[in-house]
Amino acid sequence: QNTRHIRINVLSSMKGDMTTLSGASVTELPYQAGDVATILPSNPSTLVSRFLSVLPTAIRSIADDTIHIQYNHHHTQTSMNNHPWPQYCTLRGLLTHCADIQSLPEREDLFALSSFCNPNHEDGNDHREKLISLSETSGAALYGDYIIREKRNWVDVLYDFDSIRFEEGGVKLTLEDLLSLLPSLAPRHFSIASSPSFIQMNQSPTVSNGFALELCVAVVEGSTPFGRPYTGCCSKYLESISPCSDQTTSDGSDVVRLWIHPGSFSNLPLDIRENPTPHHYFTTPVLYVGAGTGIAPLRSLILEREAIMMKNGATSISSSATTVEDNGDGNEDNTLVFGCRSKAKDYYYGEEWEEFVTTKRLRMIPAFSRDQKVGKLYVQRALREAGGGSGELIVQHILEHNGAVYIAGGSKMARAVKDEIVEALTNTLGNEKTAKKLLNKLKRTGKFSIEAWS
Repeated sequence: QNTRHIRINVLSSMKGDMTTLSGASVTELPYQAGDVATILPSNPSTLVSRFLSVLPTAIRSIADDTIHIQYNHHHTQTSMNNHPWPQYCTLRGLLTHCADIQSLPEREDLFALSSFCNPNHEDGNDHREKLISLSETSGAALYGDYIIREKRNWVDVLYDFDSIRFEEGGVKLTLEDLLSLLPSLAPRHFSIASSPSFIQMNQSPTVSNGFALELCVAVVEGSTPFGRPYTGCCSKYLESISPCSDQTTSDGSDVVRLWIHPGSFSNLPLDIRENPTPHHYFTTPVLYVGAGTGIAPLRSLILEREAIMMKNGATSISSSATTVEDNGDGNEDNTLVFGCRSKAKDYYYGEEWEEFVTTKRLRMIPAFSRDQKVGKLYVQRALREAGGGSGELIVQHILEHNGAVYIAGGSKMARAVKDEIVEALTNTLGNEKTAKKLLNKLKRTGKFSIEAWS
């Protein structure tokens, strides 16, 4: 898996008039641990040029001219929301920053395109019939084979159905038609992997007037059954951005369009014990369970609590007191159950976790699924077998220590972990209804949260 740790620096000049999504001014901390970054990507110039090359000459020839976009009176507000094009722009700029030309056309889009096939083209009528067939309910299997499995986007479809740009006898597709058909780019959401307090305490003085956030991004890329390469729109965009030469300038290849909004973990317990010790510092212990890039928001939460300790002058016990193999069992505050395929390839932020384990600031329970000699070890099984097995760790953490539980990662994993927690609590409390009622109570108080994606 091609996974990147990306740090985004927001300079003071960019931060000056920044507001939250609710319209409130930015507070001293520009975001909270567990927040989500929403990013609006751009299309690569090579793809935009390829898209322009499959358009009729009349449209292609004005790619760099300024155009004025107005909506007709019959356009509804919904239609305008679906196509939020700028009033003045160039077509190339619109295709780069506004239109989602990498998306897969819907069946109704293919039906709309069928009317633009030029019958004067040798395959024009054929193309029209094929597009109509692809758009019909009876052609669902055909649509699945052609569009879904082979991931054909707008560029691919316009290339394949070249009668749409055939000019003999007159081209039917106009710029107005094109702008009515194309979908707009949708923002993508990424859990922030950094703690604002931790960064603020450790950042360079040169960026003291701005702020930084970090993301853990898995770049989507692969090939279809017939060997057609494909990539994820936003993850590939983030990978392609040239980094700035230093943290005080914006001389990179792009400026990221980014918003921040609350995530699922907005109630991280930060209350300090009456008589804290370095490895038992907070009133509420936290159990973090994640897999893959689900580690991102969990890292944010762990580092936020670490920053609170640093701010208050808490000292860690010496590294000689334990070893990595001990898994940091002396720590009662933070327990991380993390799963990935291989420790050598996918152990995201492994050096940080091992340092925290060594100084007993974290208890680590790894689940490297492909590193096992027999079978595979996933996070739900690692969680079940920890602390003596049979869900003992879960029961002790929730019932005896009144701890919080945060789960992040794929929806299938999150569901399996929740089922494991319910089962362990059921075995102790006597019935499933009581166990689920307890989890719902924890959820209402912010002590049980899941951030999952498919």
